Amino acid sequence: MLISARILEAHQNVAQMSLIEAKVRFIQAWQSLPEFGMTHFLAKFQGGKREELMGITYNRMIRMDASTGDAIKTWRFSNMKQWNVNWEIKMVTVEFADEPSLSFICAEVDCKVVHEFIGGYIFLSTRAKDQNESLDEEMFYKLTSGWV
Repeated sequence: MLISARILEAHQNVAQMSLIEAKVRFIQAWQSLPEFGMTHFLAKFQGGKREELMGITYNRMIRMDASTGDAIKTWRFSNMKQWNVNWEIKMVTVEFADEPSLSFICAEVDCKVVHEFIGGYIFLSTRAKDQNESLDEEMFYKLTSGWV
């Protein structure tokens, strides 16, 4: 199918929508993409020879091939026992309930950024769906700062 035909077809699908409705449909399509909400970091895994991607989402971490983007291994936060950062050598170590520990050094960002992503997502997962719940600032800082 020619690109112009595909553009016309796509336009016909949205031509009768209001601007707001079209924006909502665009956001829904964007959110349905497989890697929506994933933040990528270059990391050197302990025992690894080259840099790979570490993808972090709201509920899991994914080790990915840096050249293809293919997932190599996935770890869910629900299986995580704890995570630690060795601030001197900038290494993040994650311990899981039923798997060996995972250790990596961040290649392009400070490991504090990865630590804050993990802590922030875990904090959000502990919050109730009810927005009236008060914010536990002490818990938030414990999970994201590493110094409290």
